Amino acid sequence: MFYSFVMGVDDSIDQLRSEGFLIEQEGENYRVSFPADHAWRWKEFISGRLKEGYWNEYLAGERVIFIFHLPDGIKRYEVVGFENEEVLRLCEKLCECQFDSIYSLLSSNHFYKGKI
Repeated sequence: MFYSFVMGVDDSIDQLRSEGFLIEQEGENYRVSFPADHAWRWKEFISGRLKEGYWNEYLAGERVIFIFHLPDGIKRYEVVGFENEEVLRLCEKLCECQFDSIYSLLSSNHFYKGKI
């Protein structure tokens, strides 16, 4: 299974349930789990809902996939071993904060604990 924690998405996410996604609402946010063969659908769904200057990530086994909505469009990055300076700098720039690493950024999310 792949895992994503989603903020800032409306209840249109519920349409994915009928496509095999497991979706749990947490306040105004969502915990989403899906099989590997649904990754294309997740990218399609989330790319259409990310506001410019935001990103979503999902855990994909040993990789983390980041989908950013940047001024020049949607960009996808695959990170292995939590090491990618470009991704780390983009995250820091977009949220105007600093992280020790991609691992520390993700491990602060309670949904990802035990999955990374």
